[in-house]
Amino acid sequence: MSDMSFPRGPGRPAKRAVDGFAGLSFRVDARLKNLLLDIADGYDMSMTELLRLMALKEAGLESLDQFEENLDK
Repeated sequence: MSDMSFPRGPGRPAKRAVDGFAGLSFRVDARLKNLLLDIADGYDMSMTELLRLMALKEAGLESLDQFEENLDK
């Protein structure tokens, strides 16, 4: 997996989004992007939908609403 990972760079630290929609931009290996596009296409979903699904699954959540409920506690 080391061929697709990058060391944490000297750039600015990420800021948490406050409300509404937020942009997300980062560089990845072209092979990783193509792999993600192929997976998303196989499920007939967008890259955004795939990444949201993967993040929710990793966090053990059913929806983003559940994430907000956990923040309120």
